[in-house]
Amino acid sequence: MKHFQSILILPILFLGSEVYAQDNDSIMKKIREEYSYERILKNRINTNPANMLDSRKYRITVFNIFTQNNDTPNEIQQKGKGKDLWGAETRTHQILDPKTVVWGNASYSQGKHKQVVWNENADYDIIYPYVAADSVGGDMKFENYAFSGGYSKQLNTFTVGVTGSYKASLSYRDIDPRPKNTSAQFSLALGANKLMFNQFKIGAYLEAEKYTQKHYLSFVSNQGFPMIYNMNGLGNYNALLSGKLRQAYYEGWSYGGGLQIYEAENRSWYLTAGMKKFNLDKLLTEYADLTASKIEEQQFNFSLGKSFETGTISWGISAIGNHTNRKGTENLFLNDNSRNYIEIGSAERYSHRVTDIVFKGFLEVEHKSAKSSLIPYFGLIQENEKYNNPLSFIHLSKLSYGADYQWLKTFSDKLALSVSTGVSIMDVYKKDAAFNSSGKPAIQKMLQENYQFQSSDFWQAKIDIHFHFNVPVIKNAYVGGKMVYTHFKNDNNMLFTATLGAIF
Repeated sequence: MKHFQSILILPILFLGSEVYAQDNDSIMKKIREEYSYERILKNRINTNPANMLDSRKYRITVFNIFTQNNDTPNEIQQKGKGKDLWGAETRTHQILDPKTVVWGNASYSQGKHKQVVWNENADYDIIYPYVAADSVGGDMKFENYAFSGGYSKQLNTFTVGVTGSYKASLSYRDIDPRPKNTSAQFSLALGANKLMFNQFKIGAYLEAEKYTQKHYLSFVSNQGFPMIYNMNGLGNYNALLSGKLRQAYYEGWSYGGGLQIYEAENRSWYLTAGMKKFNLDKLLTEYADLTASKIEEQQFNFSLGKSFETGTISWGISAIGNHTNRKGTENLFLNDNSRNYIEIGSAERYSHRVTDIVFKGFLEVEHKSAKSSLIPYFGLIQENEKYNNPLSFIHLSKLSYGADYQWLKTFSDKLALSVSTGVSIMDVYKKDAAFNSSGKPAIQKMLQENYQFQSSDFWQAKIDIHFHFNVPVIKNAYVGGKMVYTHFKNDNNMLFTATLGAIF
C-alpha cells in the first residue's frame, strides 16, 4: 500500500512544479502526439536517455487505473493459461525549459496467472530453462511494482542524459505446492549525443542491470506431494538434484550499449544499433550457495527508418531486427552424502537462438480535426532451441504479416476519439522437432503440447478505443477498452482490457 500511495503522489509533485510549455501546448495536441504511430515507431532512438530531450514537443502527464482479463488456452504450460489483474500507472514527461527535460513512471498491479504448470518460479522468460517444476501447479498470485525516472540536459552542442528504473514482484500460491518468489531488477543507463553540422545527431549510451530472484517452495499436506524437478531445458532435468531442493537464488547481471544517428529536427531518418550481454547464476542456498547452472546470453538489435512529409500526408519505411543467443551450462556434482555435493565439472548443453526482422511501412493523412494512420508490416522469424545430451531440439521458421490502422478524431477542445484496429497472421512454414523419449510420460506430454502451440499457425484481430472528455471533477479524462482475438486451428485466445484515466 505504501508503494501504491507513492504512485498517486507522483503526478501531483510534477503539477506543483513550474514547468516550461509552448504557447500552443493544448490538450488535443498532447493527445495527437501521445497516439502518434510515427512517434511510437521511432521510440528505439530513446534507448539513449540523452535523446529524450527532443522526443516530444509537448509536456504530458498520464494517470490511469486498469483491469485486464486474458484467457490463453494456447500457450506453453510454463506461462499458464492467462491472467487476471488490475492496477494503476502514472507517467510524465516534463519540459522544464528548451534545454532540459525530466520524465518518470510508476505502476502497481496485482492479480493471478491461471493454471501455471511445470514452473514454480517467477520471470520465466528471464531465468528459463532452469526452473523448479512439477505436474500439479495451479494459479499463481502476484504483485508487481515499478518505478523509473530520467533527466536530459543540453550543453552547447552536446546533450547528456541519465535514467534508472526499479522493478519488484512477489508471486505465490496458497495451496500445495506453495512457492514464494521475490524478484527485483535495478537498471541504470547513461548517454550523450552531439549535434553535427546543425543537421543530425550522433549518440551513444551504456547500460547495466542487476537481477535477483529468491525462490522457496513448501508443502503443508501430510498426504504426500508431487516430484519437484530441477529442469535443464526441453524436458531434461537433473536427476541428482530433483526431489530434494526447495530453495534457490538467481543472480544476474547485464551490460550493454548502443549507437544512434538521426536527423536532428524531425527525426526524419535514423539508424540505431545496440548490444547487451546477460549472465545469470542459479545458486542452491540449501547447500552453501552451490552454483547449479549458468546462463550466458547475447542480444543484438538494430533499427532504421526514413520518413517523408508532403503537406498533410506523411509516409515512410522502417526495419527492426533482433538476434538473441542464449546458452546454458550445467555444473556436475558428486553426491558424497545427503548434505554434501562436490562440483566435479561443467557441461554446456542448452542453447536457444532467435532471430527476427520486421519491415514496416507508414502512411498518415492529417486534416484539421482528424488523422488516419496505416502501418502494414512483414516479418521473418527463425528459432532454434537445442539440448545436446541427450539430443532434443525444436527448429521453427515463421512469417508474420499484417496491418494496423488508427483513426483519431477531435470534435472540440474537450472531446476526442481514438480507434485503433489491426489484423495479423503468423505462418509457420517450416518446423521440425525431436525430444528425448526416455523421460517421464507427464514430461513427454508437456513437451508435445508446448510444441503443438509453438508450431501452430494463427491469425489475430484487435481493436482499441479511447474516448477523451471533460467532466466537472476530472478534467481531460478518458475511458478506454481493448480486445484482442487470436484464432488457432482448434481454439482461440482472448484478451480484454479496460482503462480509466486522465491526461494533463
